[in-house]
Amino acid sequence: MKKIFCWVLGMALILGLQNYAFCAEKIKIGVIDVQEIQEKSKTFAKIKDEFRLKFEALQKKLDKERDELMKLEEELKKQSMMLSLDAKEDRQRELAKKRRHFKYLYDEYTQEMKEEELALTNKVGKEIDQIVDKIGEKEGYTVILERKGIGLLYVDRAIDITQKVIQIYDQEKQ
Repeated sequence: MKKIFCWVLGMALILGLQNYAFCAEKIKIGVIDVQEIQEKSKTFAKIKDEFRLKFEALQKKLDKERDELMKLEEELKKQSMMLSLDAKEDRQRELAKKRRHFKYLYDEYTQEMKEEELALTNKVGKEIDQIVDKIGEKEGYTVILERKGIGLLYVDRAIDITQKVIQIYDQEKQ
């Protein structure tokens, strides 16, 4: 009788625990590589080009100011022997004023470019997050991770959805 009771109890446990295995949801994991998106996306390339053009325009303005400053310094060196003390002091004040203006412009342009880069990074990041969310919901992913994330050492290319993200991102922005 004890054997039958143990046997029935064992079978009940085995059958009872199998329900949990059948009820468990399927886990689907995806991985994206943000660096690859930045390298291969046509839309991201356009954004980088626009940013680069703006940077080059500011750099040209800065180079022009620097050239004017250097020109004034050279003129002061050449004419320093021939100028009176008052005229020399006036030129030195003018030169100091130009140096301060140049430093101000340099700091201003540097700050402007940092802010622009941060704004673009945030904008692109939000757009990519939205695309990843859509893919995750549409295709039933449980988790989508970033390839370069902390603790992610190896990933099978079969779960990499980076190309899907690039394709959708480029399609949406055209």
